[in-house]
Amino acid sequence: MIGSLSQMESRGGHRPPVPARSVLKSRSLGGCDMAVSSMSVLSRRAWLVAFLVALPGPAHALSQDYFLIDDVYADAEKWTIGVNVARKSCFMVMEFAGGTAIEVGKDASNGESDYYMMFANAAWKYEEDEGYGVVVKYNRISTWEGDAVGMKLNKMRGVSLEGIKKGVVDEFGSMSFMSLRIGGNNHGNFNLATTGKGLAKMEECADAVADGSISLEAIAGRIAQNGAGGGEPSPKEQGHRGEDTIGGPKNRDPGKDRKEEGTTYSTGTGFFVNGDGYLLTNAHVVDGCDDAFVRRGNTDVQPAAIVAREKANDLAILKVERKNATFGKFRGTPQIRLGDTIVVFGYPLTGFLSSTGNLSTGLVASLAGTGDDVTQLQISAPVQSGNSGGAVVDQSGHVVGIVVAKSNLQAHGTGEDTDIEVIQNVNFAIKAGMAQFFLDANQVRYDVEPPGDDLKTPDVADIARGFTVQVACEIKR
Repeated sequence: MIGSLSQMESRGGHRPPVPARSVLKSRSLGGCDMAVSSMSVLSRRAWLVAFLVALPGPAHALSQDYFLIDDVYADAEKWTIGVNVARKSCFMVMEFAGGTAIEVGKDASNGESDYYMMFANAAWKYEEDEGYGVVVKYNRISTWEGDAVGMKLNKMRGVSLEGIKKGVVDEFGSMSFMSLRIGGNNHGNFNLATTGKGLAKMEECADAVADGSISLEAIAGRIAQNGAGGGEPSPKEQGHRGEDTIGGPKNRDPGKDRKEEGTTYSTGTGFFVNGDGYLLTNAHVVDGCDDAFVRRGNTDVQPAAIVAREKANDLAILKVERKNATFGKFRGTPQIRLGDTIVVFGYPLTGFLSSTGNLSTGLVASLAGTGDDVTQLQISAPVQSGNSGGAVVDQSGHVVGIVVAKSNLQAHGTGEDTDIEVIQNVNFAIKAGMAQFFLDANQVRYDVEPPGDDLKTPDVADIARGFTVQVACEIKR
């Protein structure tokens, strides 16, 4: 999914001295709408006191060699693990909506094994060697502050914090989401689901480098050869060398051109979040879209611009030119509970079911998704292909989630296990809080209000139908 930056620049030079450390500032805040990790606030306080974690003060920025993927170790949907020769270890990189990259890695270049964090974006304007304060808030209850130094990574600008201790990285991996502020600039919220798995894979990579299973000399030799034009990248390197961002475009097979094979369409569901024409859907609904449209009824069709996509959370923002009076409002407190009734309105099975939309009802079956993913809900309401991106609403007509996945028939067990369980009708929705973070990150306004009295299901259906549209994606081949 995520590649590295172009490494056409010289890889020579010396590393600037490690900056002096400054004491980490930390505090805990109350009030959290979503489930948090098992680490309690008290244990975090004890951990902070025990470690007295230090972060760097501003100093000279490291060269970009210290932030590049020199060889790919593992590549997953939400993160990539890469080997870095300059640091003599490995790092994990994630890319989020708006092109923000977060990199967390180990550094063994000075004989010790410390960690670092890097935040970067091509649209940011941070200056190299300048000092910036960084404030990170986890799950709305735990906050730390530190001093970072501005850095440049090809066309990306950002900041890095060097010399971080393992406890900081462990907390990062245990949280559900975080907000980021650099030098007084608020950069929004980021979903950290599955980050812990990525960090575990990073540690595995670092151990392989440390024990020699991964040869830094061999990787460095290949880089030198390719940099001099004396060879082709290895298969792993192909498709992981973007030019502008860490998550740059993957290379197509050399010598193969895309052929015109006609136009195909895919459909899903979306819903308006304000009166300015902005709507939410799933990122996979508009994946590969050349043109997007939204439809209400049989005749009201409008072109839609794709404003933002985030594959990590499977969310996308679209916009139509025409303003709309009816839009969905997110549920505030009290939050939805296990066993509460929910309603799903959408446009499933286009061409087979009704073109005016379909309603299904059910319950909140679990407050977490697969693998205890706290960013999702499990719902019992039946959903079909085409429901993706539609709103899940409570009995008062407020949005509590976004339909994201259906697991109709799935074998559960190992290849050697003869006792295979078949999972049927297991459906999931992204929690509304994650959608709000995504909208915040892209500066799209929305409304939140407390749930009202329970309504009759036909009345809830009327509310949901009013702000729901079918999303069509045109793919030209």
